[in-house]
Amino acid sequence: MKATVSSSALSAALGLVSRAVSPRSTLPILGNVLLETAEDGLRLTATNLDLTISATVPATVLEEGRTTVPARLLSEYISSLGEAPCSIELDPATQVLRLQCGVHKANLHGIDAVEFPPLPSHEAAASIEADSVTLQNAITQTVMAASADEASPVLTGVLVQIDGKRLTLAATDRHRLAVKNIDVTVEGTLPVTSVIVPARHLNEVARAVTAQRPTVTIAFSEARNQVFFTLKDVAISSRLIEGTYPNYAQVIPGESATVVSLPTAALLREARTAAVLARDAANPVRLQVGDGTLTLRAQTAEVGDDEAPLTATVKGDEVQIAFNARYVLDALSVLDSDEVQLSFNGALNPGVLRPAGREDYLCIIMPVRVA
Repeated sequence: MKATVSSSALSAALGLVSRAVSPRSTLPILGNVLLETAEDGLRLTATNLDLTISATVPATVLEEGRTTVPARLLSEYISSLGEAPCSIELDPATQVLRLQCGVHKANLHGIDAVEFPPLPSHEAAASIEADSVTLQNAITQTVMAASADEASPVLTGVLVQIDGKRLTLAATDRHRLAVKNIDVTVEGTLPVTSVIVPARHLNEVARAVTAQRPTVTIAFSEARNQVFFTLKDVAISSRLIEGTYPNYAQVIPGESATVVSLPTAALLREARTAAVLARDAANPVRLQVGDGTLTLRAQTAEVGDDEAPLTATVKGDEVQIAFNARYVLDALSVLDSDEVQLSFNGALNPGVLRPAGREDYLCIIMPVRVA
């Protein structure tokens, strides 16, 4: 292998693929990044066997080849070099990678690429195409509701459903539920129409989105155990979670006794302030809906209390209800609407938060009991 590449471009690619490196694996090779020449440059790949990320960097390739080197070491070294062009040359006999970048010359000891795990096979004929920013927003709006409890693996994932030209993402940790619908283009007949993707892997897809990667192609393996995301020069594959996802549709209420609308920024700002004093076990923030007003209250014994009335459009019954402050803040923080609509059916039933005037997103939050 012999090539010349921009050190800044190489550093950016390493920062992306290194997120798939396994920090505590018993297999040393999984701590390495695979470097190999490709038609369009230098391709970098890292995997932890569940998540695989590849990125291709434009490069002048003089000799083809492939090797693996410690991902963290290479990333830290390259990131310290600035904009200097970097020449890379491999000694295949010793697997030493020689780097010359500006005034720096380095030799990194690698492991032969034949030791690197086989990459997931991507031969799917059917695919889904989506706007990358739209998918990024959908991921951000749903992954925050996924569970972090590995005792329930299914709930650590996001349910992805395809129905015609609509892609639905849904996540729940049993205390809240987030559902987002987006429009997509489907080519061919997909082998699956409903899968569970690890939430943390979807976060890596969202992280890879840039203005230079305007679209994302989604495909599934014929074995139905892998999903592939392709964004121009980046490819991400994830092992799917096996299991049956809860029927979330049955908890979405039809009609609401109380509907409140107000500016998202105002509610988010005052909810953040109230959350400072919501320090009981469930971090409760009380919402009291009256005539043209939504009042936020937080109170913690021996700490203090806070009250903030907000002008709102109110339809229906008066209600007083309490929610975990963190859940409310999570939902408001990812809402892509100037105005938020809150819907309630009494103090003991879940509340629904959605962008006012739109049906493409909702977040349902279970109430907490307070004295």
